Amino acid sequence: MKKRVILIYSLLLIGVFSSCNDETPAPSGIQFPDGAVFEQLSSYNLFEGPLADLSPSEGLVPYDLNTPLFTDYASKQRFVYVPDGSIIPYDTLGALKFPIGSILVKNFSYTLENGNKRIVETRLLLHQNNGWNAEVYYWNNEQTDASRLIVGKSEDINFKYNGKVLTTNYMVPNKNQCKNCHALGNTITPIGPKVGNLNKEYTYSENSTNQITKWIDVGILQNPTHSTIPKWPDFRNGNANLNMKARAYLEVNCGHCHNKQGAASNSGLYLDYYNTDEFSLGVNKAPVSAGVGSGGLSFDIVKGDAENSILYYRMNSVSVEVRMPELGRSLIDEEGVSLIKEWIDTL
Repeated sequence: MKKRVILIYSLLLIGVFSSCNDETPAPSGIQFPDGAVFEQLSSYNLFEGPLADLSPSEGLVPYDLNTPLFTDYASKQRFVYVPDGSIIPYDTLGALKFPIGSILVKNFSYTLENGNKRIVETRLLLHQNNGWNAEVYYWNNEQTDASRLIVGKSEDINFKYNGKVLTTNYMVPNKNQCKNCHALGNTITPIGPKVGNLNKEYTYSENSTNQITKWIDVGILQNPTHSTIPKWPDFRNGNANLNMKARAYLEVNCGHCHNKQGAASNSGLYLDYYNTDEFSLGVNKAPVSAGVGSGGLSFDIVKGDAENSILYYRMNSVSVEVRMPELGRSLIDEEGVSLIKEWIDTL
């Protein structure tokens, strides 16, 4: 009897130790959360190797924009994932309509004073069954992973830009603030990936090619039935048309709120790229509310006079009560503001 007890006990110990060593293999491929989102960025399997290298997993396609949103000179790396068997309908007017299961990824980073790269946050737009869900992941100091952040935070960052050291009071948005920019009516939607702003060359690991062509070739974008594809200019391109550069800049930095369905729809100031109505673009238009943000000026845009235009005044300020856009910057975009001044002065 005693030998039998010892044998059973030994078998139980073997079972315990075996179960301890039986590690469940990590899931392979990009993981899309059907319900609750992941608490760690690494759980999505979006990248291979060390996470900070941002080396995309199979199915994750890097992309860039002709004219990007200004966020205190942060460097941004963008990626898109569309699930197998799904495709984006081709559309030249609004933001592309990504199918359910899609993920848009945007990483924000800086080059610090010591020359090291610091990734601050990664923002995800997840197209779940009940609509788009915006999530923010804040990177740890070791740059090994990023944790989901709901409440937001701010921190001072000293960084290098064009040979100078600048300081930003960087704002990581809280979950509710994502709606300020991504709201279209009562829903959240992507705002950056539009055909005209995507139509550019991109250097991939294997070659350099047009992004629209690439997306069609890898099967995530519907092949258009016509050959004319709109192209917005890079606002930093000195040879591009001034009016088109200014309109692209205003669309990307202001138009996501200042449109008929955006968060600033009640302002009557519509800065989307294809708006052709001078008055709703701000020309000789008085603001709806003339508070401190107006600077005592009378019209959003005064043709030929940027210094007396509210639009230029608000873009050229860092005051919390005045600055536009309200979120995403504590510094002035010197290049962008200079462009808008030149545009207004030559109207």
